[in-house]
Amino acid sequence: MTMRTFRYFVCPNQHRGEEKTSENDQHFSGKWDVDVTGMRGNGKDSLGYEMYLCILCGEPMTITTRPAP
Repeated sequence: MTMRTFRYFVCPNQHRGEEKTSENDQHFSGKWDVDVTGMRGNGKDSLGYEMYLCILCGEPMTITTRPAP
């Protein structure tokens, strides 16, 4: 079974990004898969979570709530 976790981000210019982490417990597939849209990696924070920069303007991304549909 695959469990998916989503984290949503926004930069100061209101550009949005998303991180989707998939954990698969099947023995024949990889354990973790992380897909990122709208941003690029920028190291890790003090808790070990990935930090991101906006791919459009280069500003730091901040975690936010899920965007409205």
